[in-house]
Amino acid sequence: MIIDSNTLDDNFRETADVVIVGSGAGGAPIAYQLAASGLKVILVEDGKNFDISSFKRDSWKVMRDMYRDSGTVLTSGSPSLPMPLGNALGGTTIINSGTCFRMSEKVFIDWKKNFGLSGFDYANLIPHFETVEKMIGVADATAETVGSNNILFAEGAKKLGLHPKPLPRNAPDCKGAGLCVFGCPNGAKKSMELTFLPAASEKGATIITSARAEKIIIQNGQAIGIAGSFLDENKKKRGKFQIDSKVVILSCGAIYSPYFLLKNKIANSSKQVGKNLHIHPAAKVVGIFNETINAWSGIPQGYYVDDYADEGIMFEGFFLPPAFLSFALPAYGMDLKKLMANYSKMAGFGIMVTDSSHGKVIAGLDKSPMIFYSLNKTDTSKFKKGIEIAARVYFEAGAKKVLLPLIGFDEINHPDELKILHETEIKPSQLELSAFHPMGTCRMGDNPKTSVVNPFLETHDIKNLFIADASVFPSSLGVNPQVSIMAFSLWAAENILKQIR
Repeated sequence: MIIDSNTLDDNFRETADVVIVGSGAGGAPIAYQLAASGLKVILVEDGKNFDISSFKRDSWKVMRDMYRDSGTVLTSGSPSLPMPLGNALGGTTIINSGTCFRMSEKVFIDWKKNFGLSGFDYANLIPHFETVEKMIGVADATAETVGSNNILFAEGAKKLGLHPKPLPRNAPDCKGAGLCVFGCPNGAKKSMELTFLPAASEKGATIITSARAEKIIIQNGQAIGIAGSFLDENKKKRGKFQIDSKVVILSCGAIYSPYFLLKNKIANSSKQVGKNLHIHPAAKVVGIFNETINAWSGIPQGYYVDDYADEGIMFEGFFLPPAFLSFALPAYGMDLKKLMANYSKMAGFGIMVTDSSHGKVIAGLDKSPMIFYSLNKTDTSKFKKGIEIAARVYFEAGAKKVLLPLIGFDEINHPDELKILHETEIKPSQLELSAFHPMGTCRMGDNPKTSVVNPFLETHDIKNLFIADASVFPSSLGVNPQVSIMAFSLWAAENILKQIR
């Protein structure tokens, strides 16, 4: 049952076996698995429930409605980065690009080496990966829907000896609308509000929207419930609620889960809550061609190139509607107008870095978390190399001009100019970046002095308080994390069931 909190009375109180905070890639699968196992589950989500009719082509309205703080979440540091987060039933899965990779076993082995993870092996995740991929319909992007934007980059990449591949996605019925990050208007992207959440509801879970959890109730060192406020149509507090439970699960993501713990001043004897933030910083390169590309037609993120993945550099497709792309181009005034006149002749591809840089989340003085993150020299070098490679790909594909996210090298008109870039030392402040995958702020490990949760995702400090989201990952995955978050969520469910029984 999915309920808007505005249909419930003030001072609502209920009892459950499990209460879950958050409905994204972490909260939705664990709600389904626990409800399917016969437990009484209540999930609360502070965002609203949006259906397909809400996914209009008015991208600004979607951003205001479905993005956290209307898409204005930013990091402080060098450089400052926008970090889009979802704020709706389904979390960020409703507004992501739909890319679905499993994390590599190599990364997991590194975690075991550095953090122990006793009783937890990569093999434990395999059946959960399989369950997730079946539930959300993961399949490679098809030739009919990837669009000319991705095909163009692939052709240039092949000329350089690279190996472009179609991206695995959770959109088996994709029609190539090109609006993945604004909610799929065809319902083809199998995000949480279309898959795990209705399945959880069918198994008896109660899902309450516009309900903001504010406090974890603790008794004798155990979590025994949550308290919070209902929100009205304008996201103003309307009334109070309390849910008493045997188990509490935080699935608020790697920004808001640590923020929640810090505001409650709990589960932080390690002093690691909010620290170790990794974000997969990303840049974009835009090629301008003589011929019409119509890059908005088809999947924005339909191909990838992982030839440099071992160096921490991944290339993935990207494109945006004109209102948003215009903000991301290195020009203003008449110069921007001239560039945008070539919108139909533009193509874009993204560079994502497996970051060794790390930042932190703190509670701040107001009602929002503060995020600090600065790029180190190692990751800056990765971007420099990735930008140079992407630019060469576009020149191989026939671009007459390439726009770079790099102050001092905004526009390249010939591949020979890249030699100057190659020989120039770049500062982080010169890069124009974004971030889409916060991780690491409540990392897991054997040692309570260096980690927040144990390998079974229960907090070291408080019994029956679990965290199931990307905050438990000790480092960057190197690939888009949503499938891995879902698999870890089901791993947590497996352990919760053992503990309860």
